Amino acid sequence: MKHKKRQILSAVLAATMTLGCITACVPQKTSNSTPETQTSSSESKSDKDTTLMNSSGMPIVNETVTYEMAAKSRHNKNFAELEFFQRLEEATGVHIEWNMSSEDGWKEKKGLLFAGELPDAFYGQGILSDVDVIKYGSQGMLIPLNDLIEEYAPNVKKLLDENPEYKKQLTAPDGNIYSLPSLTELSPVTHDKLFINKTWLDKLGMDVPETLDEFKETLAAFRDNDLNGDGRTEDQIPFTFLYNRKENGLYSLFGSFGQLDRGAQVDKNDHFIVKDGNVLYTPLTEPYKEAIQYFHELYQEQLIDKEGFTHDFNVYTAKIKAPEKNVGAFLGWSLTSTAGPNKDDFVPMAPLKGPDGKQIWNTYTSAINSKGSFAITKEAEHPEILMRWIDTHFDPETSLQIDQGLLGRTLEKAEDGTYHYLPVPDGKSFTEMIHDYSPGVNSLGAVTMEIASKLELNANLQERKELDEFYKPYNVPAEEVFPSVYFSMDEVQQISALETDIKAYVDQCYANWIVNGGIETEWEDYLKKLEQMHVQDYISIYQTAYERYQTME
Repeated sequence: MKHKKRQILSAVLAATMTLGCITACVPQKTSNSTPETQTSSSESKSDKDTTLMNSSGMPIVNETVTYEMAAKSRHNKNFAELEFFQRLEEATGVHIEWNMSSEDGWKEKKGLLFAGELPDAFYGQGILSDVDVIKYGSQGMLIPLNDLIEEYAPNVKKLLDENPEYKKQLTAPDGNIYSLPSLTELSPVTHDKLFINKTWLDKLGMDVPETLDEFKETLAAFRDNDLNGDGRTEDQIPFTFLYNRKENGLYSLFGSFGQLDRGAQVDKNDHFIVKDGNVLYTPLTEPYKEAIQYFHELYQEQLIDKEGFTHDFNVYTAKIKAPEKNVGAFLGWSLTSTAGPNKDDFVPMAPLKGPDGKQIWNTYTSAINSKGSFAITKEAEHPEILMRWIDTHFDPETSLQIDQGLLGRTLEKAEDGTYHYLPVPDGKSFTEMIHDYSPGVNSLGAVTMEIASKLELNANLQERKELDEFYKPYNVPAEEVFPSVYFSMDEVQQISALETDIKAYVDQCYANWIVNGGIETEWEDYLKKLEQMHVQDYISIYQTAYERYQTME
């Protein structure tokens, strides 16, 4: 709060908003809220300070206060223009001056903010990385939220009390919570799915392949036959993927060799899994080696997209959605999002059976999209006001509207308490309708099953649910998934010193072996070089963090 205050709206206007203007997007003003005396950092304070904030109900403050908040948007919207925040200010009396950034420019701007004048808070999904949270929390630039949650955030407190695993994931090694998350239990636990062109299979009179060998034979048939009817075969792509991205990468296909590989998040490999309580780094293991050998065979026989290691997400999806219809199989989040107009040509495939006949697939057990989605800095006066303000986001109905769009815009609430989607106007997409009025994916909150179970699923969410059910029999057990842990600052520094060279070498060998082969003759030297890079120290850091996480309450 940059010492900026202005008179709050008149009592008449406040009452009018309470009765009519404010929808369920934000909590309603109550008639029995009583002022709460605040503790000031100064030895003396004015009468205004003692009655600045109400302990419950709306408005939060009895005199409008202003906070500066840093935020970023994928949709290039200034949050000040959004109906959601306009309603929220009317209800709470808290005015936000938004320091906005584009997604592309955020990394540089974030560094400048931490090196210069801090805002009062950082806001929005992924606004801070895990390393940011620990680094700046340990330096005192971000304040601990534990006591503020306990006293001023009933919605957040309820979420963490009812979901101890979420609390563990948000707790730093020093026992403090420095940031709040964005999470949705509407998200599938299976992120990557394997799809195959059923239209092509039908033309060939072939069944959906079930084994590694059958998959290879099917891709060869896709390569050799003019299945899109353009009079040639050289433009057809039997199988495509997107390197280094968990929704579209090869990670789950490693399961056919008895052990999954793992992508930690978008555009990041970490390769860590858990077996019998021990942390494993998959690039050191035989199943990893066997999978690479198989992928090289596919590449060598021109069954894999030669651009799999170089194209970006937009090019990747454009290929699958193209009117030429020249893709035979791919990995993606869903048919609707990845294949678009060509989705009816494809069907999901079960994990391929390997030599031992087992079928396993990656599971992402946490509903948390980002742990660093809201943090209060040391600059904020009366941080309890900000905590009450952000707690409104975790009201179940408000969280739903942030995620799926405002009531009256994309949603309507029936008399029985269920939620239904409104028709999307011509010329608009559902995503546009959400983000024209709400921060959507650029925000935070918690869409738990408490509220999600009342939502009539749209076609996209219904597809996610059905795909989750399809892969459910094959999901790897949760105890074999490396959890979303926070590392200490000392561990972060150790990882940073080791990871750059290890990751670069592993990634280089991974791509080279699939494209050019040679893993059989180079494997032992590869392992020796990783030992020289202190890979065991690297693994030990993850093992320590895992064991610490397991003992958290």
